[in-house]
Formats: sequence, structure tokens, C-alpha cells
Amino acid sequence: MLAYSKEHPLLMTLLTALLLAATALCVFAWVKALRAAKRRQKEKEELVRALEYEKQLRKDFAALDRDACAAVSAERLTEGVCTYLQLWLETQPDLTAAFDSLTEPQKLAYALGYVIQDSRKSLSHFFRANGKPLTPWALRAVEELIGGPYAAIFREAYGAFDEENEEVSLLPANIQAWNASFAALRQEEPEALYAEARAFLLAHLEELARLGGPSPVSGDCGVVS
Repeated sequence: MLAYSKEHPLLMTLLTALLLAATALCVFAWVKALRAAKRRQKEKEELVRALEYEKQLRKDFAALDRDACAAVSAERLTEGVCTYLQLWLETQPDLTAAFDSLTEPQKLAYALGYVIQDSRKSLSHFFRANGKPLTPWALRAVEELIGGPYAAIFREAYGAFDEENEEVSLLPANIQAWNASFAALRQEEPEALYAEARAFLLAHLEELARLGGPSPVSGDCGVVS
């Protein structure tokens, strides 16, 4: 039987190398596990924040108050009106029929709210998370209520993600470019970017609030500024 002694330097070298390799492997596994844990924690925190944000929107926009709506940012107003419409749609037995029953301004407001919410992750996330009949109305909304480079990028992505469009290729490089350009536009001046949408929503606020019968805009309840 071999002994661990100076008489066997080769064996000692081999054992040392094996020990170092095992240590390195353990460290690698530990670092990988730590990174995975941090990633899961980050995802959990992001989910909690998203749920809390959605909960607050539902609370603030359970009804539409003109003064309060006029006091919030354009982006939050758009999300809030969308949430108000969503709360009503969720109570309907047939979601598709209920959406079809919305007026044109209501459909535009609803679709634009989803564009703002779901494209926070990326523009491609919006198209992967949604389909017809929402996406065609989203295209109309960004073209009519925003326009400019924002609408141009959205239009390109819409054509590529449209399953019925066989003329446009959905290339990863294109998706990355659209995501980057769209995110940059959103971060520049969001208030100016959604200014026309804000004016549209405030101008049609009474119609937007009317769901399933008369529902006039109130002045003493609803959105919390």
C-alpha cells in the first residue's frame, strides 16, 4: 500500500491537483448557485413591485375623476384609463364581445395602455404577450395618438410579428434594434411623447367612463392624484 511520504512526490502532486480541482469546482458551483439565487430574488422583487403597482392603479382608477385625471402624468393617465376599462371587461361573461362593444375612443385608450404597460420590458414582449384584436387597435393608437419615430418602430415590429405577414422576417437582430430604439424613445421625454394621447383622453373622458350605460365623470371620487 502506498504511503503519503516524500518517497512518492508524483502521488502527492496528483492529490494536490485533484484537491485544487475539486475546490475550484465547488467554488464555481457555489458562485453559480449564488448568482441564481440573486436572480430569483430580483425577479421576485420585480414581480412584487409590479403587483403592487397594478393594485394601486386599480384602486386609483376604480372611477374617473376629471380633476384627478388632469393632475397625473400622461403615462399614468393612459395606464389608469386602460385599467378602468379592464376592470369593467373582467366583469363581463364574454370578453371578446365586451371588447367589441367598446367605442372607438375606448378601444384606442385600452390598447395604448397595454402598449405602455407591456412594452416596459421590451417592445417585443408586448407583441409576444398580446394578439388580435388588441394589436391592430394598438397600432392605430400609436399612429393616431403618438406618431413619429415611436409609431414607425411599432409599425415595423407589428408587421414582423404578424403571423399572417409572410413578407417580413422576424430576425433577432431586428428585434434587438426595435427594442433598443423603442426603449430609448420612451426614456427621453415621456410627458411630451404622450402629450397628444393625454389631450385625447381628457377630451373623451366622459365617453371613456361610460360603460354599460350612463356613467358620467365624477368630481368627487375616483382617481387619487
